[in-house]
Amino acid sequence: MNNLKKHTFLILALLWTLVIFAFSLQSGDESIVSSNIVLDLLAMILPILKDPDYLSITVLVIRKVAHFTEYFILAYFYTKASTETKQDKLLLLGYLIPIFDEGIQLFSPGRASSPVDMLIDMSGYLCGLIFFGSFMRLFRVIKKNWTGKE
Repeated sequence: MNNLKKHTFLILALLWTLVIFAFSLQSGDESIVSSNIVLDLLAMILPILKDPDYLSITVLVIRKVAHFTEYFILAYFYTKASTETKQDKLLLLGYLIPIFDEGIQLFSPGRASSPVDMLIDMSGYLCGLIFFGSFMRLFRVIKKNWTGKE
């Protein structure tokens, strides 16, 4: 991949990191509103999600899946922005960004830092690195075998 594409993905990764931090800077009330928007969208497909018997667990699952997904996407951008030799730095980012992210929440009204959320963030990032890294390697092998070039 050429340098322009790598720089583009690096910019996207940095912007996505800022989006994650912006979510963490939301107050507790704003965060609940965001979760409820997602819940309303999902309830259009699965109305049972709004059932009062399941509502609290549904909101909890939505929030945890959001943590995982944010970092899964972040891993994609950083994977595309990196080279094979920088894999250790990618892994380090996957630990440092969630720690910083959860630290931000200590200063957001109505929010708290959660070690569980930090582990979910790190898991999403690690799964993203594995998934996208494997996919990129597979693509290179197929391309090399198909064209004889990398």
